[in-house]
Amino acid sequence: MRAPCWLIALALLSSGPAFAQGGEPPPVYGIRAGDLHGLIDRSGKVLLPAEFAEVKPGNPLILASKGYKTAYFDYAGRMVIEPQTEIFAPFADGVAPRRMVDATGKSKFGFVDASGKVAIAPAYDHAEGFVDGLAPVGIADAWGVMKYGVIDRSGKLVVPATFDKVLAPSGGVVRAQMKDRPHRLFARTGRDITPAGVDFIGVQSEGMVRIWQGRKQGYATTAGEIAIAPRFDNANEFREGLARVWVAGKYGYIDKRGGEAIPARFETAEDFSDGLALVKEGGKSMFIDTSGKVVLQPEADRVYSFSEGLAVAKVGPKYGYIDKRGRFAIEPQFSFARAFYKGLAGVSMGRASGYIRPDGQFVWRDDATPRN
Repeated sequence: MRAPCWLIALALLSSGPAFAQGGEPPPVYGIRAGDLHGLIDRSGKVLLPAEFAEVKPGNPLILASKGYKTAYFDYAGRMVIEPQTEIFAPFADGVAPRRMVDATGKSKFGFVDASGKVAIAPAYDHAEGFVDGLAPVGIADAWGVMKYGVIDRSGKLVVPATFDKVLAPSGGVVRAQMKDRPHRLFARTGRDITPAGVDFIGVQSEGMVRIWQGRKQGYATTAGEIAIAPRFDNANEFREGLARVWVAGKYGYIDKRGGEAIPARFETAEDFSDGLALVKEGGKSMFIDTSGKVVLQPEADRVYSFSEGLAVAKVGPKYGYIDKRGRFAIEPQFSFARAFYKGLAGVSMGRASGYIRPDGQFVWRDDATPRN
């Protein structure tokens, strides 16, 4: 008997780095049968059946594992690298880390391309995938103590392997940590661009990096310059040019110069998405535009942020989708629903799960009917 196939919690988004040959990988969406994973494409075609322990879209290949072996497929569902044990991390920026033997006969990590050719010679005791042309690596000392740094696509160590932890690069900058010391921020070239007096560094978003001085938060640019001095008790990353901040017990939004774009007057607020932000004022949920004007007060028990022109809305126990006029484009009928991503949205109806188009029609559906 086959296990029921439930909608995966989130679609596996292949919106990472572009293919080495140019262009972005096509979107793919996760499906599940019990604890096993598979993929469909935007048309609903099954690329990989739900029979793998793990599936991870990469660039330019998709990782799929069973047991102790890993294989790689292209975005047409064709197996490119047969099940093996030497490569077991996702491809990114055209390469994947692989354990190999270096010139001295020691086992080290290097990087290979999708044809298996060595792209970066083995020299590291730990290696992670590339993001924005940078990859975290680790080098152990004689005692086996690992320290971490960052290499570029040539294999050059641009951030020295002297840190206890290096976080995934983002927007061409790298965050590095040492125990009981302030975080450091590095440029793509390896130059330390940490602003003076900063205690903690957040993630990069839209060219801005959230920073802390004590308990106050502000923003630096990816050049390491303080753009907005830390003065907020709570803040969030920039989305669509604005960042949500907490001021005197209310939420508002600032621009990238730190100016008040929308006064802090909301009890709750979400990031901007699809040109609108979901907020609550006077106990009522509503959507505002980037000027702060209320453009929609939906009639629903609960609503979520817009994506691709539609927003999930709940009426009673059922979920549907409203458009930006507040009308139901897809009537409430689902027991669960998620935001649209590149033309599809994941939904469930009782034991059935699948993906729908903006017209509400299923492109893929599994009714979870037991089969012998």
